Order: sequence, then structure tokens, then C-alpha cells
Amino acid sequence: MKLAAKFFLLVGVLVFGILWGINTAEKGIQRVEGASDQPSKGFHITKVDNGRLEVEVLGKQISSDSKLLNGGISGDGISLVATEVRSWVVNAARSSMEWIKGRF
Repeated sequence: MKLAAKFFLLVGVLVFGILWGINTAEKGIQRVEGASDQPSKGFHITKVDNGRLEVEVLGKQISSDSKLLNGGISGDGISLVATEVRSWVVNAARSSMEWIKGRF
């Protein structure tokens, strides 16, 4: 009888935690993106005179004459950096595992 009560208490706490987490995540998403009946606050593009664009991402404005929109950061450069970081992390994890395996 005690075991069943403990089991159902733990299941109840688990279900409560899951529902609370889903509710918290939904509130966070609505805070970033806005409600479905309101315009999105996370990403907004406005066309200004002479074909210029103004982009607002999470409240930070970027105009079309900005380096970010005109190729200031190239995708290839970011890809190369990401590849180097990935190989460093893989090598560090591999050598750590070899060290742990050698110790035990």
C-alpha cells in the first residue's frame, strides 16, 4: 500500500512538472514571438524609400546599408570556423575518452 502511494505521488509530481514546463515554454515563446493574433515581435522587415530595407530582429534594428546585410559576414567564413571548432571538440572528447579508458 505504501509503495503504491509513493508511486502515484511521484507520477503526480512528474505530470505536474511536465505541464508546468510546457506552460513556461509557451509563455517564453509568446514573449519572443508575440501572440498569434498580434504581429510578430521577433522578426520584422520594413521597406523604406529607394529600395532600402530595415530589418528588426528581437528589437535590434539593422538597415540595408549595414555590413551584416551586404555580406559583411560571409557564410563560408562562418562555415570554416564552425568546422574547425567541431574538429577541436571531437579531438578533445576523443583524447579525454582515451585518457579515461587508460586510467581505468
